[in-house]
Formats: sequence, C-alpha cells, structure tokens
Amino acid sequence: MTKASRNCPAELLPNRPGRFSSPRGGIALRRAVLLALAAGCAAMIVTDVLNPRIDPIGETVSRYVHGTGGWLITLALLSIGSASAVVARWLRDLPGRPAARRAARVALAVWAGGVLVAGLFPADPPGRWGRPSTSDLIHGTAALPAFLALPLAATVSLRGLMTVWPTARRALLAVTTASVVTTVALAVFLVDVMSGGPSLGLGGAPTLVGLVERLAITANVAWVALAAVAVSRDRRDGGRRNRGRRIGGWRIGGWRIGDRPHRGRSYGGRSYDGDALARVPAGDRRA
Repeated sequence: MTKASRNCPAELLPNRPGRFSSPRGGIALRRAVLLALAAGCAAMIVTDVLNPRIDPIGETVSRYVHGTGGWLITLALLSIGSASAVVARWLRDLPGRPAARRAARVALAVWAGGVLVAGLFPADPPGRWGRPSTSDLIHGTAALPAFLALPLAATVSLRGLMTVWPTARRALLAVTTASVVTTVALAVFLVDVMSGGPSLGLGGAPTLVGLVERLAITANVAWVALAAVAVSRDRRDGGRRNRGRRIGGWRIGGWRIGDRPHRGRSYGGRSYDGDALARVPAGDRRA
C-alpha cells in the first residue's frame, strides 16, 4: 500500500437503485404476494364445491359470482390482480434486454389490470352467452386482453427469469409452455361458444370452455408465483454475492479497506454508509 493511497481513500461507487436490493417490504411482501395468489386459487376451488349444480366443465369461473359464495370470485380476482401488479413492478430489474424487460412489465400490467377490472365488473349468470349485459361486456373486454398478455409476459421474460433462478429452468419453461397452449385453446373455445356454439365438446359435455379456462388460470397464476420468487430471490441473493467479493486483493464484504473499517465516514463531501461498492485506485494493492 503506497503512502499516497493511504491519504486517498478508495473511490466509492453508489449502488444502482433497486438492482440486487431487497424488494420494498422484503420477505414479508413476497410472502404476501404468494399468499394472495394461493388465496385466489383456493377461493375459486371453494366456489366449485359450493355450487355443484353449475357445470365446471362448460361454465367459466366468473359465472359463479351469481351462485353460492359468489363474493369469493370477486375476492379471488382482486387478490390475483393485486399480486400480479406487484410482480410487474418487480420486473423492472430483470436482467436482459431493456426492450424485453419493458415488454414483460407492460404485458404483466395488462394482465393485472384486466383481472382487477374483471373482478370489479361481474359476468352474467351461467348460460347467458347471447345478450350480455353492460357489466358482462366490460368484464369480457378486460379479461380477453389479460389472458392474451400473460403468455406474452411469460415468453419475453423467460430468459431473464432463467438467468436469476437457473435451478428452476424446467419449471419456468413448463409453466410458460402451459400458459401459451391453454390460452390458445381458451381462445378457440370462446370463439366457438360466442359464435353460436357450443360444439367443441367431449362426451356428454357440449363445451370444454370452463375446464380450459381453469387450466389457463392455473398456469398463469403458477407463472406469476414463480416470477415473484425468481425476481425477489435475485435481489436477495445478489446482494449477498456482492458481499465478500475481492477487488485487487481488497475485501468488500466487511467493508474494510486496508484492514481499517470505514463505515460511517465521509470523503470529499460524500458519505460512506457501507452500501456502496469500492473501487481501489491503480497501484493501491496489497502484495
């Protein structure tokens, strides 16, 4: 260590805001997001149980809002939409091309907004496909782009999510593929029903639109959950990886430079609080 370097502390590089830092709210918020997604799925399952007279194979989930415990459908959609909106905000720090990251955020925001609007404006009762009410028109207008946007978000963010969570590559690829396939199938069945069907049935069921929609919702919610864990995991573990790193022989984990702690000191009018990276000047290296 040279005499000049002793009098010239290492230059400090501030962390980029948001990058590899815990999401606002930390682990508690991540758990709340996952709990909201799980509660939404559970509420839909409960409505199926409470309404045995409604055919889950041929009727979409939103039709159950007029049945027993219909308020659970509204709760489910609002929970899933709110959780998805939080994850869409977290995607701003996803690694990869800025265009792909921006597209993923916008697409997931469309999904979240569509689900929230669909929850606020209920669909018509079962069997009424011919003359929809104003509320049903708003519900369908919001739900359709939402279902189309989620597979787009999953596809364009796939590489970035695999990068931050490589051990979940297969799971991410599986749910992304399932989201795309089920969404395409759902679009086909919806067009069939609304154009004068149902005709694309199986066995005694005149249509499978309800079953396909449930599969699409399951795949989409599973992807949102995996994305939430991947992005928050990246921020948490990335911060740990920055600690203990050595640059030019100097440790930047315990925030000791030259074997002397510098936490809380200021140099050149800038405060060093231990949350910045240090860049050691040339020649200031320990032999």
